[in-house]
Amino acid sequence: MSKKDCLKTLQQICDELSEDINSSLCQEIQEHLKNCPKCCAHVDSIRKVVYLYKHREKSDVPQCVDERLWKVLNLQKPE
Repeated sequence: MSKKDCLKTLQQICDELSEDINSSLCQEIQEHLKNCPKCCAHVDSIRKVVYLYKHREKSDVPQCVDERLWKVLNLQKPE
């Protein structure tokens, strides 16, 4: 994951936590991601899953699976 991708992901995490990117919590997350390849890989995997899912053909996934995934990701399904 590039530094630009990490910063974008960090911003999204902080936004979900309703935190300013410069808050101490977001700074701690950023420091942790710099030093933890496992967490960085996990964040990267999540980012890729969300990207792929958003750009898939709608007919590729059964509706029940689609609804469960949006619920598990705690994201609002785009209309």
